[in-house]
Amino acid sequence: MSKKQRKKIEGFSADYRGAYGEKPTENLEPAEPQDLEQDIEIDDFLPEETRDEGEELLTKWSDGLEPEEPETPKMPEKYVGTVRRRRHRYGVAVGALVLILALVGVGFIAASIGKSIYFAATDDSKLRSYDSFLTTVVMQDPKPFASPDKADEEFVLNASLWKTITENNGTNYNSYDDAGRILVPLGDVVDSCRDLFGPDCQLQPKTPAQETFFEYNSEENQFHVALYSSDSSFMPYTESAKKQGDSTVLHVGYVSPSDTWRTQTTSAVAAPTPTKYMDYVLKTDSSTGQEYIYAVQTPAD
Repeated sequence: MSKKQRKKIEGFSADYRGAYGEKPTENLEPAEPQDLEQDIEIDDFLPEETRDEGEELLTKWSDGLEPEEPETPKMPEKYVGTVRRRRHRYGVAVGALVLILALVGVGFIAASIGKSIYFAATDDSKLRSYDSFLTTVVMQDPKPFASPDKADEEFVLNASLWKTITENNGTNYNSYDDAGRILVPLGDVVDSCRDLFGPDCQLQPKTPAQETFFEYNSEENQFHVALYSSDSSFMPYTESAKKQGDSTVLHVGYVSPSDTWRTQTTSAVAAPTPTKYMDYVLKTDSSTGQEYIYAVQTPAD
C-alpha cells in the first residue's frame, strides 16, 4: 500500500472516531500491507446508510440503462373472429383453386387420350400407303391368280414397266429413240417385277402381240416406252387389311375415273364409291423384309 493510501485510511479513521466516539483501544497488530491491499474495500469504511443509498442509486441507474422489452400488442377480441373468418375464406379459395386446376389437368389428359384413341381409330395412313403400292397393278385390272407364277405374263410385264417409270417420274431416263419413246433398261423392270410380285416371279420380256404403249428390243435389252395418261384407268382404295397366318389380305376397291372422289378439287368427299372389289394377298420377302403381291382373289360374299 502506498503512503498516500495509508494517509487516507488514517484520516478516515480519525473522522470515524470523532463521529461515533472513541474507539476502544485494543492491542491489535496491524495487518500486513499485502493483506490490507487485498482485503480492504472502500465500502467497508462507509456507514451502512451510505452504502445502502449508493447501492439503491446504482440499482436505479442500472435499471435505467437496460432496455425494456416491448410488449406484444394484443388484438382486440372483436377483431379476432374477423381475422379467423378471413383466414378460413382464404383457405377455401386456395382449396377451390387447387381443385379447379386439378380438374383442368384431368380434363386435358382425358382429352389428349381421347384424341389419341380417335386418331388411332381413324388413321388410314397405312391403308393409303397400300394404295400407292397397288396403283400400277390395279390400273391393269388383272384377273384373279393364286400365285405369281400363275399370273398372266403380259399383265406382270405391263405392271412392272409402269412401276419402273412412275416411281422415277421418268427423270432417270433421258435417252430416246427416233420416235421420241423413252428407253428403259431391262434390269430396272426386273427389279420392279420383284418388288411387286416377289422373288419367285419370272419376268418374260417381249413385244406384245397387240399394239400397246411399248416395244421390247431383245438385242439392246431395252424397252421403248411411249407414256400415256393413267387417268382413264382404275385407282385402288384399300378399305381394310387383316392378317391370315403369314399373309396380309387387303380388301381393295376399284375406283372408276368418273368417281367424284377423283375429280373433286376439295376434300368435300371423304371416300370414293368403288365400282368393284378384289382381295389382294400379300406375303413378305424374307431377303428384303418387304411385302409383295402373292395372289389376287375375288372376295367371298
